[in-house]
Amino acid sequence: FTGAAALPSGAKACIQRSGEVFYLPPSWLHATCALEPFSVGVGGQGGSPKGYEQDFPVPTVPNEWTEAKERAELAKCSAAVNKQTQTDGAKIVSVKEKKDDEQQNWKWFDGNIGEYYDKLERDEHAKRNPNVITSYAVHRWMGPQRKTLDHYILIRKAIYEMVLGRLPPSTGEESYPLRVFDGGCGLGAGLMWFEEHERTWSMTGHTISQEQYTWITKDLPEHKFNVRLLTYDKPLGENESDDKYHAIYSIEASIHSPNLSNTIKAWSDALEPGGVIVIIDDFLSVGVSRDDPDVDLFAKSWIANSV
Repeated sequence: FTGAAALPSGAKACIQRSGEVFYLPPSWLHATCALEPFSVGVGGQGGSPKGYEQDFPVPTVPNEWTEAKERAELAKCSAAVNKQTQTDGAKIVSVKEKKDDEQQNWKWFDGNIGEYYDKLERDEHAKRNPNVITSYAVHRWMGPQRKTLDHYILIRKAIYEMVLGRLPPSTGEESYPLRVFDGGCGLGAGLMWFEEHERTWSMTGHTISQEQYTWITKDLPEHKFNVRLLTYDKPLGENESDDKYHAIYSIEASIHSPNLSNTIKAWSDALEPGGVIVIIDDFLSVGVSRDDPDVDLFAKSWIANSV
């Protein structure tokens, strides 16, 4: 390695060639440097978060480091991994076979969507400001020229065009009273934004996350909209209220539905005649198979049951 002499004290380096796999112990700081004008990397950490801590032998090279010693140590570790087995009843199951089986069957938070968003809110709570909607409008990043609030602008425009047959009113113009449902309202950012811009709208949102519900009811500024700790498959509530909606929207939440056909049916049944459903979410591109390994990994990582 030509640059080894310039390495910081204690650092090690090696050249990884085509077809080689490099295993790093947990929590090791590391960096890569391409030796060609471009490089292509394919792979990851086994795909499953449960496979990150894989108990691989840790390479150790005593005395002065050389590329030959590094290769020899990695070869020993690789051989040790391949030999590892464990007994499963009367059957001998290799560690690789066991990992492959786990990676096929794992689900993030075992598929518990409420628990997933509970943890996310606990982890990120200190970063949010209830008086600044952008701090809790948790949506896909759409580039440096756009904001997550653009989701709400698009939905507002769609509702006006499809329900009222006109463009949204300008500042100071008369607003139109509508009943609107947020299917998967998250931390209530959309509800707060719409309440600020459409004061005559009557709005309801559902979340299945206790932490999100607590944020909305305890931390957000005073508001008129109603939020229920309830699945969005029951948009009219447990008692099936007669107050149907003129519009239902869902931002990056419908993808979690275990049965999107049932969800859309429930939303459609909750609409007034001429009502509209507006969805912003992830969809498969034309020609992409749902069985594609990358799509399957995305679905498991995001609990995207309906991708």
